[in-house]
Amino acid sequence: MRQSVFVIVMILVFTMAFVIPPVAGDNCHGDGKNETDHSGEMIRESTVDGHKFAYHLIDMREKMKGMKNMPEMKATHHLMVYVEDSHGHKIEKGKVGYLVEGPGDSKQKAMAMAMSGGFGADMDLSAKGKYAIKTKIAAGDKKLMDKFVYEVK
Repeated sequence: MRQSVFVIVMILVFTMAFVIPPVAGDNCHGDGKNETDHSGEMIRESTVDGHKFAYHLIDMREKMKGMKNMPEMKATHHLMVYVEDSHGHKIEKGKVGYLVEGPGDSKQKAMAMAMSGGFGADMDLSAKGKYAIKTKIAAGDKKLMDKFVYEVK
């Protein structure tokens, strides 16, 4: 019985280790108000046809640092986009794809998965330099495209 309780407690502890950091993270911007519950560094905000896009980049190397027995990942970052329609409603269903062209003519294509109120995919941004990021979103009858350049220093 004690062993079962111990196992359950350990599962809860490990589960909370992944839940608490994003929730407890500092998401304040400038004026001290908590504007977002998104994790990672905000790298871009834009508006396309009245839809607001908010891009966040999560450094997976930092997040996994110190975790034992983790397999090595090719992806160094997780790219998220959060989309709101012109009325401020979150778009959480649809298809999202990224095309990322980086230093040395590298190209990555990824279909994003719906998660945490946005759409995310793993990316390899290990080389320093500029990355041209193109996003295509198909949600309902809307097809939206956005593009920007992000620099890894």
